Amino acid sequence: MKVIVADSSPLIVFARSELLPMLRRVAGEIIVPQTVYEEFAGDTGKPGARIIVEALHAELLTVHPDSSVQVLATHMPMLDRGEIAAISLAIELSEPILMDERLGRQAAAAHGLAVIGSAGILLAAKRKGLIPAVHPVLQAWQRFGYFLSPALIATVLQRADE
Repeated sequence: MKVIVADSSPLIVFARSELLPMLRRVAGEIIVPQTVYEEFAGDTGKPGARIIVEALHAELLTVHPDSSVQVLATHMPMLDRGEIAAISLAIELSEPILMDERLGRQAAAAHGLAVIGSAGILLAAKRKGLIPAVHPVLQAWQRFGYFLSPALIATVLQRADE
């Protein structure tokens, strides 16, 4: 990958596990819609928010103005503003999207976007030798309260040969 548009949840989990630099190395440029970034900048007391704001200053992330694409706002009312902003920007830029929420992933795929999840980033990082194992990271994410289905965990660990 060279560029990816990111939703908030993956950014939070990578920030909390101190893996934003690794995410950057795997994904390339990480573009964050203005609406998503404001979720962090507006309350740096939220888990991971301060780290994400610092990542912008360290040039690990790029904040981009929200897209004018409005197709999802009317067709996908179950998505939050950040998910809509991320999908709309990915459509406008014709770039893949980093998103973990099932409904958001479905909406992105329905609009022809390439969708990658946080676990997919971990698999790519392991293949590139950036992390020694996926399992400890997944365990840490679960301790943070990040939901990963047992089926997803089993699939990811199998693909990681762990």
